[in-house]
Amino acid sequence: MSKMKKLYRKVMNRWIVFGATSLNYEKYEGLGYTYAMLPFIEENYKDDPKGKETAIKTQLQFFNTTPYTAPFIMGIDVGMEEKGKTASLEAVSALKTGLMGPLAGIGDSLFVTIPWTIFGAIAANMALQGNPFGCILWIIASILLRLTAYPLFNVGYRSGTKMLSSINTTLKALTNAASVLGLMVVGALAATMVKVNLAFTFKQGKLMMTGNSILDQIMPGLLPAAVVAIIYYLLGKKVKPLYVILIVLVVSVVLNAMHILA
Repeated sequence: MSKMKKLYRKVMNRWIVFGATSLNYEKYEGLGYTYAMLPFIEENYKDDPKGKETAIKTQLQFFNTTPYTAPFIMGIDVGMEEKGKTASLEAVSALKTGLMGPLAGIGDSLFVTIPWTIFGAIAANMALQGNPFGCILWIIASILLRLTAYPLFNVGYRSGTKMLSSINTTLKALTNAASVLGLMVVGALAATMVKVNLAFTFKQGKLMMTGNSILDQIMPGLLPAAVVAIIYYLLGKKVKPLYVILIVLVVSVVLNAMHILA
């Protein structure tokens, strides 16, 4: 491995471990970004102390995007600064500001919401069944997501800003496909994991049917779907998740005491 490749690897290692450890409202991820870039800055401006100072001040600006997609921006940044030195810093600053928003939207869906929902649901279901591989699966998925930093950095370094439009188009199609898969997983999770049992039973001669079996003939999983819809509505109204849990707990106890729920 060449000296520069080791340097790029060191930049990525710093970002993966420390990128989001110094979040603050003034710079957000700016400090972590600068700390990750320091080895490159030290090497790139080793004969230019004034340029090094300017580069550090430039990198300390506000920066906020999904940590998983930030390596793409860092790759472009390194590629530009490596050739343009201080003359490229103004463009680098504009580039970071322009890309961090769009990539945050893509990254939150592709690297956070969708994989966490899919693998989290599968891992939680396995854990509830007593299968320890559920925990291992979650750890493996988290590590694999973090390791995408290296190829994303290389893509950014090699391709520059011109690649963004084509990658954006590809990621949109992939995001839509994964979103459909994520919705299917959430729907299956709600139908199998949310339990709502009515205490009501219907008797007519030898025929006896429970309240759930009657409702299931109208639509299987009607009650769990209704509960999930109510919780979704409350969360949409900005009700805190803790309050939602307490509401579900209290309503369940009251309805059970009234012999409505079993």
